[in-house]
Amino acid sequence: MKFMMGAALAALLLPGAVAASDAPQIVVNTDARAIVAQQQEIREDAVAGKGVYGDLSERDRRRLMAEQDKVLALLEGKERSTELSQIDQTALFNSLESISAIVNQAEDERMVCERVRPTGSNRAERVCMTVAQRREAARRSQQSMDAVQTRNSRCGTACGDAGQGNAEGWN
Repeated sequence: MKFMMGAALAALLLPGAVAASDAPQIVVNTDARAIVAQQQEIREDAVAGKGVYGDLSERDRRRLMAEQDKVLALLEGKERSTELSQIDQTALFNSLESISAIVNQAEDERMVCERVRPTGSNRAERVCMTVAQRREAARRSQQSMDAVQTRNSRCGTACGDAGQGNAEGWN
């Protein structure tokens, strides 16, 4: 049942939401009325505590309702999710992914998208990663910074000026 709910939510997500440079384009339903109808059904079941929603803690139920409020506000008066701005489409995607993660109790599998500008470019692109992938990327980044700081602290004044690059072992 949880898998089916996750699959149903995923089917309603935005087109191209996983637009990482090497990720395939995903074609999905962008009918705002279908998304709203599904969220209303989920809300009714969550309030009644039916099915998978009976296992939700009160905290998770409140988070679910808050994310649904965001979705409903974004889609109010819209026929299709593609009528939203890119920023609002990303917010909608993130809210739907949060709902899916709450329902399936799979926070690490939740997809999070953000609009970033690559170095040297003014053109923003959407980058999506799971929570687990983001945590791993942050860990690797921190390890890399720690390694540079460790190397620099061992080097001390023996490295001389940074521009000379003639310290023994650091050529």
